[in-house]
Amino acid sequence: MNTKLSPAELARQFGPQLYQRAAEKGLTLTAYLNRYENTDPNDKSGLDVFDRVLREAGIVSNGVPEMGIWPSEYGDFDRSPQMRAMSAEWMLRQWRKVSLNSGKRNLFMNSDAAAGDWARPYADAQMARWDQQVAPAIPLSAVVGVTTPITGDVYRAYYLTHSASEVRKVRVGEGAEIPRMKLTGGDRTIDLYKYGRVIEATYEELRRQRLNKVSMIIQRAAVQAEIDKVATVLDVMVNGDGSSGTPTTHDLTTLDSAASAGTLTLKGWLAFKMKFANPYMIMGALMQEAVALQLALLNTGSANIPLVAANLGNLGTGVAPINQFADSVRYGWTSDAPALKIVGFDPRFAIERVTEIGADISEIERFTTKQTQTLTMTEVEGFALMDVNAVEILDVNA
Repeated sequence: MNTKLSPAELARQFGPQLYQRAAEKGLTLTAYLNRYENTDPNDKSGLDVFDRVLREAGIVSNGVPEMGIWPSEYGDFDRSPQMRAMSAEWMLRQWRKVSLNSGKRNLFMNSDAAAGDWARPYADAQMARWDQQVAPAIPLSAVVGVTTPITGDVYRAYYLTHSASEVRKVRVGEGAEIPRMKLTGGDRTIDLYKYGRVIEATYEELRRQRLNKVSMIIQRAAVQAEIDKVATVLDVMVNGDGSSGTPTTHDLTTLDSAASAGTLTLKGWLAFKMKFANPYMIMGALMQEAVALQLALLNTGSANIPLVAANLGNLGTGVAPINQFADSVRYGWTSDAPALKIVGFDPRFAIERVTEIGADISEIERFTTKQTQTLTMTEVEGFALMDVNAVEILDVNA
């Protein structure tokens, strides 16, 4: 017996109970509807279940001006309790477009030339521009390797302690026992913090605003929350999370004896990249604006061409490294980075993001029943340093 509800039936029965069911399953409402209430998996409209519910309710999220189709006004959500309940998920979806949007391809493929060199003297945009897309300058997805959803507010992170002597295979004599390998780890409770903004949604102020404008306002608030999270991630990278240890800091003048403290050099930068031992490689780096400018303007030399770049009579370069570098390294500048330092990291192994599912159910229920005129957009999240070896720090001023 098929107990799934059609979009029209969902529109008539929409309410806080759907949010509660989704939270019990550990899902967002959008994911819950797509999994458990999708009566037409072969729908060709390109709309998910929630979009189809909005369509049944007569809500237009995005207009098509050239066809005379305009976005609905925010006040349309106040026509019934069911539609007011829909407005909460619509707002949360606008927020998640910023906070969970990681749909970006790797712009540097193994067949590409390095961005900015003679063969590729341009930089590609990391995202397509459509519908006035709003995104943080440094997306959280660029610095997080694993996202773990939880249903409570306490999480014990597990840390892998890497030891080359323990993971290396050894020669085994005839009849001898194969040596055992033991991977050790440590665990502790990591801190979870609440991030969010209060969205004012009084009827008189917003009822005449088109949904595309309200969407932009919500996404702008989500950008600030992402900035705050990246600042927290940076703090965890530099200082650890209380259990995983702290990364190694390398002095510029040690890596390049001819360097002056405070002035980044090409030799120092290349030597720093080589500090990432296999299987780690530097794939991202965060720093303040002044250091980022030094990095972007590093002089590769013009009078003397080093052997690694020389073309010997069209016979190929003099030497080519076997060790892999994830060039080009994606670097970002932020005032939250430590002064005159470069925090290099391998995002595959560095940071685990922990997020609590259903933390905003109580706010949604109050908003839906008109007990409040605001919707509190909150996320409860924490960050753990999974592998301290995936982060290295270059002190440009030492």
